Parts: sequence; C-alpha cells; structure tokens
Amino acid sequence: MNFEQLEYVVGIAKEKSISKAAKKLHISTSGVSQAITQLERELEINIFNRSRGGITLTLQGELVLSRSIEILNNLKELKDQLSDFKDTRGKHIKIACAPTFTYTIHDVLKKYSDINANVTIELIEQGTNQIINNLTKEDYDLALVVATKSELEKEHNLNFEYLSKGNVCIVVGKGSPLYKLDHVTANDLLNQKVVMYNFSNKGFLQLAKKFKNVIVLKSNRTMTLIEIIKEGRVFTYVHNTTLKNFPEVISGELKVIPIKEADFISQDFWVVFPSSKENTFTKSDFINCVKNHLEGSP
Repeated sequence: MNFEQLEYVVGIAKEKSISKAAKKLHISTSGVSQAITQLERELEINIFNRSRGGITLTLQGELVLSRSIEILNNLKELKDQLSDFKDTRGKHIKIACAPTFTYTIHDVLKKYSDINANVTIELIEQGTNQIINNLTKEDYDLALVVATKSELEKEHNLNFEYLSKGNVCIVVGKGSPLYKLDHVTANDLLNQKVVMYNFSNKGFLQLAKKFKNVIVLKSNRTMTLIEIIKEGRVFTYVHNTTLKNFPEVISGELKVIPIKEADFISQDFWVVFPSSKENTFTKSDFINCVKNHLEGSP
C-alpha cells in the first residue's frame, strides 16, 4: 500500500470513473486501474463495484475511502508543518518504535511538531529485538521499546530510560462474549482464538502459549486485524495505552479489557539510545512529550 494508491481511491470515488480520475491525476487509465487492482489484492477485498453504469464503492471500499482521506489529510498537515524546514536550521532525529507505540507516536508527533517547527523526524516501526539489534547499525537516535530492565542491562553500548508501565489487555469487538466484562481472567482466555501482529512482543506470544490460544492469523496489517476483531469472536493482545484514542474504541465498536490473574499483568516501556550519542535537548524534549502522553498530561 502506498500514498499514490490512496490518492487514486479518493479520485475514483469522487469522479465515479477510472478514466476521469486518471485524467485529473495526469496518469494513464491503465496505470490507475493496475494500482487499484494491486491494492485490492493486497487487502483481499473489492474496493469498487465495476459495471457498465459506472463505478461505486463497496461497503469495504467505503472504509478504505474514509481511512484514505484521513491518512492523506494527516500527511498534508504534516507536510504543511514541515514546509519551512528547508529555509531554517533544522535538526533531524531518527526514531524506531515497537508496534505498541504506533498510535501513541502519531499523537505525540502532532504535539511535538507544533512546538518544534525546526525538527524533522524519521520514524521506523520494528519489533523490540530488531530495534535493539539494529540500534547502532541503523544509526537511530532513540527508540521506544517494551522490555525488562534485566534484558536491557545485558546490552552493550546502550543507554535506557524508564517511561512507564503498560497494562496488558485484550481488544475485542461487540460480537465477542467477552465484550461485557470489565476484566478477563486466565479461564476466560483459555483455548480462545486470537489474531497476532507479526511484530508482537515476546510477552504477548508467551501469553498466547500460556493460555493455549489458537492463532488463526498473523499479519503486519493493523487494519486487517482490527476488522477481523470487529467482525468476529477473536481478540488480540495490546497494552492499555496502545489504542486509547483509537476511533473504534472511543465509539464502542472495540473494547480494551485488562487481563487479571493474581494481579493485573503489566510490562515496562523504555526509551533506549546508543551510549555513543549525545542526549541532546531535541531528544530530551521528545522523550518528555512521550512521557506526558503516556501519563495523560496535556
């Protein structure tokens, strides 16, 4: 999936014609058609109904259109915020983050960019193990990971700073019998079907094994997992902060439920950075923005 394909979806939906959309986008009709076909294959859905009467969106296509508009608007907003960087003495930081921080980092970046207009950011999502292995090689300035202190202490040439704890939860849709619960126990989760993100942290995989969960799908497409959870009786493991501002959680289509055994399960969030790199004010300011967001501060 790429931004051009999303632009094509919006253009075709507006014009109700591939050829008209292609003309406005200054792209060949065959090029647009091939790009949409490729996107449909990747998402394993039909975005458009094609007939002699014209082109209309499918129900799944309506969701793709809505998300496409949202993503493109966010991209435009980010470009607008960064438009002055070429004419200023900008600073650049390269950040890696574990998947649990994906939506958190989106909110943090918006706040951080508003008050640090001279800073450019490069963001990469990877699993915690990959991040730690690649921290120096990829020249990251800092990274957000889920790990234990003992795991980080084993690493050489690595500095780390505690951020907060994240309670381990599950996320379910309204069709799940677990939706009505305020917390779930080991008995509730035993032998249940789950979907997992490809870069799920080691703790989540251990829980799936402990509760004898049947992993029916593993994917790196977050929205695919979300749609399956909304429509079925499966769940996935998340932290309480991961989806706290997610639209479907706010609307009640999805529910984040903490896991309770003897006590609620939690994992530690850390920021890590190469010991060879100076902890500049730019990085410190970003770390403070992440902490404030995780703690719920404005």
